[in-house]
Amino acid sequence: MNLIDLIGLEVCEAESKLLKKGITNFKFVYYVDRKQSKFDKEIVTAVRNKEDCVELIVCRYLFAVE
Repeated sequence: MNLIDLIGLEVCEAESKLLKKGITNFKFVYYVDRKQSKFDKEIVTAVRNKEDCVELIVCRYLFAVE
């Protein structure tokens, strides 16, 4: 599995794929806009391979239109 394959997945999906591959040293970094109070999905938008762990950058998105 290439780490780039995690981009576009929801947090729970990305976590599941990493754990299935035996990768346990990872963390999620959330970028939150203080103006955005509504969201329905948290999507992995970038992946960084640090020396001690894998960082998954997560942003919140609102896809449902009210």
